[in-house]
Amino acid sequence: MMYINNLKGKYVQHLLSVDDMSEDFIHEIWTNALKNKDTNSDSLTGKILTNLFYEPSTRTSSSFYSAMTKKGGSVIPINNVKFSSVTKGETLEDTIITMSTMSDCIVLRHHEVGSAERAAKVSPVPIINGGDGNGEHPTQTLLDGLTIYSNNNNNLDNLNVTFIGDLKNGRTVKSLVKLLSRYKNNNFNFISPDNLRYPSDILPIDSFESDKIEDVISKTDVLYVTRVQKERGSDHNYVLTEETLSKLNDKAIVMHPLPRVNEIPKEFDKDKRAKYFEQMRNGLWCRMALLEKIILN
Repeated sequence: MMYINNLKGKYVQHLLSVDDMSEDFIHEIWTNALKNKDTNSDSLTGKILTNLFYEPSTRTSSSFYSAMTKKGGSVIPINNVKFSSVTKGETLEDTIITMSTMSDCIVLRHHEVGSAERAAKVSPVPIINGGDGNGEHPTQTLLDGLTIYSNNNNNLDNLNVTFIGDLKNGRTVKSLVKLLSRYKNNNFNFISPDNLRYPSDILPIDSFESDKIEDVISKTDVLYVTRVQKERGSDHNYVLTEETLSKLNDKAIVMHPLPRVNEIPKEFDKDKRAKYFEQMRNGLWCRMALLEKIILN
């Protein structure tokens, strides 16, 4: 975890990037996440989480809300800043300092890369990065990693991983590549049109790029599908058909951080290889474990 010496001279534990999470930390979260299945507790009774979301969110904000309340805590939900003092010109830093006086932890979703780090520099309570522009989304990586790990015999090595869609703006892709790059013999395929390519400056060594999924789908172990992010200026349609998906091997899994537009046909939802709703369940359990760890540390 990242520790920042804030304005009060206190070292505070924040989660801003996948780089802040060691393998031991990740596996501890996954172990405790699996213990959270169908269970509640009162370990966070009396604690308050602020969900501070400058961008629309359904899954991340609701998942943190549910995770906090299942652990006995309370939530201040600020899921639309147009109804907050931000519209009056308040800076991010002042908003963070203000909300920290009422909270034990803040989950921040913001449209600017680096916003979570700005928040952490002034916050006397932990900041969890809930997505900063097209930068990172580390808690999504926790649930994505657990989904792959639990569907691959508790292993994250020797995988052929294919990412498809808006790879230029996809923060979930960038974070997951960071995690999987730590493990052995993983191959990465990046499938997108030229204008939505994965950034060349962070492209893993020996990765494969194409605009044709047919080049790699038969040898893919993990197919990670993303939508085109029109809110970040992307303009393209990328649609997988049932015929294309049928070329996956029987043990492959298909993931999507959601929301889905039309990238994956709904008919595929019943296929045993479809794991995107399992990802969401894993997200709740991971966030329960994370909040307990970071607030009670």
